[in-house]
Amino acid sequence: MAKYSRHDESVLHPATSKSNSLRTTVPAYIVNQFNLKKGDKLNWGIENGFVVIQVAKQENRTIQS
Repeated sequence: MAKYSRHDESVLHPATSKSNSLRTTVPAYIVNQFNLKKGDKLNWGIENGFVVIQVAKQENRTIQS
């Protein structure tokens, strides 16, 4: 668990006009904490009633928490 808790609000928007998927923005403090870059992938899931998001590591990159 993180040393501190911070919560930001994101608004969901349609991913495309022909899709049922929604898009959101990753808050800057999360981008910075995990050194996320354009093209990084996030894996979404549900565990014990909580949304879980995992950063998919790209080759030749190390993601630190």
